[in-house]
Amino acid sequence: MEKTSFITKTIFSLTLAVAILTTGCGNPASSDDDHNEHTEPFGLVLVMNGETVMEYFDGKVTGHLHVEEGGATPLVTVEFLNKEREHIHDEDLGDEYNLGWNIEDESILGIEQHAEDGRWSFHFQGKSVGESRVQFQLMHGDHSDFETPASNQENAIEIHVETQSS
Repeated sequence: MEKTSFITKTIFSLTLAVAILTTGCGNPASSDDDHNEHTEPFGLVLVMNGETVMEYFDGKVTGHLHVEEGGATPLVTVEFLNKEREHIHDEDLGDEYNLGWNIEDESILGIEQHAEDGRWSFHFQGKSVGESRVQFQLMHGDHSDFETPASNQENAIEIHVETQSS
């Protein structure tokens, strides 16, 4: 009788432990399931004054953008593209996502982002004449879920800073 009771208690304890662990691991905050629920970006466009000025898709950058030395661009907005080249809507990217970037030469080019601009918009700042490459990232917490080519790569997004016109 004691042996049966011990086995029954052991089986019950193990079943309870497995149930607790399984339930805990099903928590979206501790799971990678939420990581796979968003629409996967394959490219992006930079939009200024309602017009696409640059696009990165399938490893290629098209378009161009110039900034005056000592000046700033109007508001630039990043819009991510899915594999069909369709825009990914903001509501498809949860609040845990934000925009990140790496600039090749910050003495030539800067990015300024104000809270009122929103998480996908910013201004390029022309610091000195020249050109600098930029890598954009879709940040998910402390890691990137998508990024354009690194700023040291040949096919990175390149921004030209020109002499201020008189």
